[in-house]
Amino acid sequence: MEDWEYNELFEAINEDYNDFLKLNRGYGYAISRTVDEYINIGKVEDFIVDTAIGEILLSHEKVFIGYVEGINKRLSMFNSQDAKDELTEDEITDLTNRINRVIDGLKKAEIDYNPFTE
Repeated sequence: MEDWEYNELFEAINEDYNDFLKLNRGYGYAISRTVDEYINIGKVEDFIVDTAIGEILLSHEKVFIGYVEGINKRLSMFNSQDAKDELTEDEITDLTNRINRVIDGLKKAEIDYNPFTE
């Protein structure tokens, strides 16, 4: 991870999400803007981004089906060996646990089929 430390990226994503949320344009807007800010920043970073976004979505009453499908698909492709050169063993363990919680949580989340619902 060239530009970010592991925990720093999680913190930045959550901070930006909360900043967008403060604009009073709704959860959907805040999630979309946050995703746009952090999309395609690196292979390992993208797994962290999807995990952080997934954790945020789990706090919502309903989760848009597009996010559920996309995040589950991408996180299911995580291979800890790919992160070996960029993360410590503790960070890989933490990320793996968080990914598993997000995948399990999104499977149980109430699905929203309308992307514009708040």
